[in-house]
Amino acid sequence: MTGRWGLLGLVVVGLLSGCADRERSSLADGRLTATPGGIDFARVAVFDARESTLTLRNVGRARITVDEAWVEGPEGAYKAEFTHEGPHSLVPGSECTLKVRFAPLAQGGLPAVLVVRSDTRIEPLMRIPLNGAGVDAWARVTPRALDFGRIEADSTKTLGVTLDNPTELPVMVTPKLVGADKDEFVAAPLTVNPGERVELPVTFNPVRVGRKQIALAISPCNGCADVPVQLTAEALDRAVVAEPEVVDFGAVPVDRDAVKASSLRNISTEPVTVTSLMLDGTDASFSQANTGLPLVLQPGEVRAFEIRYSPGHMGPATDRAVYAVVSKRHPTLPVPLRGFGGASELCVSPLTYDFGEQPLGSKVRVVVNVKNCGTDNAGPLTINTLDWTPDAGGAQLQFNHKPIALPFTLPANGELNLEVFYEPTREGSASGALVMTTSAFSAATVQLDFFGRAKAHAPCDLTVTPLLVDFGTIPPGRGAVLGVKLENKGTDLCPVKNIRIANDGGGVFKMPGGELFGGIIYPGDWFSFQVAFQAPFTGGGFTGELQVEQYNPVTPVRQVPLLANSQETCLVASPWYLDFGLGRKDCRPAPREVNYLNACTTPITVSNVFIGPGTTDTEFELLDHPAPPAFQLQPGESFTVGVDYLAQVTGMNLSPLYVDSSDLPIPLMVPLIGESSKKTDKTDTFVQQDVSKVDVLFVVDNTASMVEEHPKLVSAIPAFVDAARNKAVDVNMAVTTTGISAVSGACPGGALGGEAGRFFPADNSRQRILTLGTPNVTQVLQQNVQVGQCAQVEQGFEAMRRALTSPLVNNADDPRTALANDGNAGFLRDSAALVVVFVGDEDDHSPDAVSTYVQWAQQRKGENQPQRATFFAIAPTKTSCATAGGTGTRYADAAAQTGGEVLNVCAGDYAPLLKQVASKAFSAQDRFPLSEEPDAGTVVVTVNGTTTTSGWSYDAASNSVVFTTVPPPGSKVAITYRRACAND
Repeated sequence: MTGRWGLLGLVVVGLLSGCADRERSSLADGRLTATPGGIDFARVAVFDARESTLTLRNVGRARITVDEAWVEGPEGAYKAEFTHEGPHSLVPGSECTLKVRFAPLAQGGLPAVLVVRSDTRIEPLMRIPLNGAGVDAWARVTPRALDFGRIEADSTKTLGVTLDNPTELPVMVTPKLVGADKDEFVAAPLTVNPGERVELPVTFNPVRVGRKQIALAISPCNGCADVPVQLTAEALDRAVVAEPEVVDFGAVPVDRDAVKASSLRNISTEPVTVTSLMLDGTDASFSQANTGLPLVLQPGEVRAFEIRYSPGHMGPATDRAVYAVVSKRHPTLPVPLRGFGGASELCVSPLTYDFGEQPLGSKVRVVVNVKNCGTDNAGPLTINTLDWTPDAGGAQLQFNHKPIALPFTLPANGELNLEVFYEPTREGSASGALVMTTSAFSAATVQLDFFGRAKAHAPCDLTVTPLLVDFGTIPPGRGAVLGVKLENKGTDLCPVKNIRIANDGGGVFKMPGGELFGGIIYPGDWFSFQVAFQAPFTGGGFTGELQVEQYNPVTPVRQVPLLANSQETCLVASPWYLDFGLGRKDCRPAPREVNYLNACTTPITVSNVFIGPGTTDTEFELLDHPAPPAFQLQPGESFTVGVDYLAQVTGMNLSPLYVDSSDLPIPLMVPLIGESSKKTDKTDTFVQQDVSKVDVLFVVDNTASMVEEHPKLVSAIPAFVDAARNKAVDVNMAVTTTGISAVSGACPGGALGGEAGRFFPADNSRQRILTLGTPNVTQVLQQNVQVGQCAQVEQGFEAMRRALTSPLVNNADDPRTALANDGNAGFLRDSAALVVVFVGDEDDHSPDAVSTYVQWAQQRKGENQPQRATFFAIAPTKTSCATAGGTGTRYADAAAQTGGEVLNVCAGDYAPLLKQVASKAFSAQDRFPLSEEPDAGTVVVTVNGTTTTSGWSYDAASNSVVFTTVPPPGSKVAITYRRACAND
């Protein structure tokens, strides 16, 4: 064992170099003494050692030579040696020293004798007693394993090994590290006093990443066998990692919000403090509002943080979320953020519809517009399923929709008009829910709710004419139309539905306008519809059937047979049909003629010319035609048949004109078509505009992408107000948003982003209808155009229409909402011109056509006075930019139709357009165009209800009434006239 002594034996020693070396006297003798006279080492730990020094002195008169010294006693327990090399010759008075070491190998008393041999005659062998006791003293080591876990490189962790010394002697404990990674650990020797418990610190200071190869051996005392302690440790590059490493939002529609979680996971076995989360801010589309930092992540803990992406521009967007972590190696943890502005987006209108009260047996329809209203760079949107949920009471579902082939894909800006029907089969209330699943962003499942109420009525008394639709003979390749009339002969209303071709004869019969889903015929009323036959080039005989469902339990379905023959004919009719156009009772169309030619090389016999059963048999009359009996028509000869349309029955009238010919088994048929209208007189109304009055409505986009545009609009408002003052315009100003449906409480103004035409702020936290006399009007208008950025779909046209339509436009409070005094009464003035300014970074997504909204606005200010309603727009144009949601055409189209202007939303300054709005000159109107041509001498003009016979004239060239004395502003002008006959 290391440090132990060899076997006990004689120790040959030389003379001490420090002793004097001179000749010994022959007459005298030396005398050797030892100091001390004995050594007691007392108690020494087994395997430990203690040393003592013994001095040999010559007190005689002659030289003494000390030859050697040894110990007689327990083997290996003692060892003696001179402190200097010999020879050890001592002159009188000189001395030399011995070092005696006691290292017990066993417990208990261990006496011994130190023997010194010299050349003295008196005592050549000097015996010096030695004494000592061995004590079994060593430290107890616990635990036998240390797990440092997983810690980040460049950090430090210290664990301890407990050392217990239950003995009465101190012990030296010596640790030893071995292995490839021993340089990353620290452990130092220490002494453990009697009865003491101490901790031996072992420190892990990793600099390299990975699992550690290391072992620890502890010697619990000097000379003791090593005690192994197992060490386990791993160094990490990072203690905290991000999940996912990159937060990728994918494609998100402009103006919509996407929220994803960025999570931190503590993969170490030590707590880690996260102090903050910040975004680099390279793209304002990304944001976060997380609280609760700083925080401590416990070992293995995962904490999620919300990151929001609200694309304010088209195309790719990038940023970084940067976490601050208490770490020497990685004080920051960056997480890349990615997104793409522009995605398929679902717009559905309406989401809820009440069919109201309907008669049993009816079928009523609403058209649901389903649109991919994502930006132009968005991908397609797929409608995957359309399923009706069962009736809550388990009864038969009374709602359905026109089937479409699924899946149905809509390209960007593509739309589908889905027909939804209510077919009540029982009295009382009904409800139904249509669940649509799509691939649209944040609209994977959409529920459409429908309601209705049914009421019973008397069974239908329905007359169908004709009872048989006979197309006679039609040459191959040609088509013809006839009609069917349904008339309610009863005293109660009659619901009819599912009017369709039940048997199309192999595809030759159809309804030109498509099948009729249903309608309600009131007592004494009727309507007609067309049925067509298209003769195939191969000819042949054909039969089919038309069906009409009615509310009559005895005869729920009425069938109308369809017949047709097609073959080559000698008779050639010109024209192949007679269309009399639109007439009225007092102004029927002029008679028309059909010429028949024998195109064959042989004579044919014409035996009859007659009008067959049609929708109304008295409406068409034969005029000039060959009188019966039969006559022969030579090759190349022709004859003419005159037909008069009486136009006495309102609506569409159709009848067949037949000619019996010897070359045909079935008469040749020419359709007779006419329509009679009740309208004879018409009144066009106008309100004379006031050149000094303008009602200006701002419709401002409140979607999330307007972060760049709202500040520019606010900055332009002072220029608008100043220009209005300079023009001395009496102006009403109000603001609404493009939001229709409520979205989020984060929206200001009280309407949750869904103003639906209500002026902003709908909660009346500020004045909503402003004039130039409003205190601080510029500042208030600037505040009112800051409508927030939280809505999702821009429906500017629809918002305008709702803002200026009852009940909003004429009520101080919207009765449909809980907010108080949120109506728009007092804004729209009959005498003022209307200007609407649309501001948005994405095109309009309203459900109706642009022309529909334009015509509505123009009619709102007076028919044939389109200049009194003008649209302006700050919106995307055909030239796109990064902050615009694609290119725009609807706003630009509306502005063009009304004489307004468009400013690209990407422009840096909006003031020029607003100055033009405020400065627009509205001149008084002196020419009032009529919607139809009047009969001469029937024009009557009233101004404010008083008939005016002078100061105006009718200009036939422009079909206008021209005033020489211009009606004053606000005057109500009514021009009544009798519509001229078309054949006059």
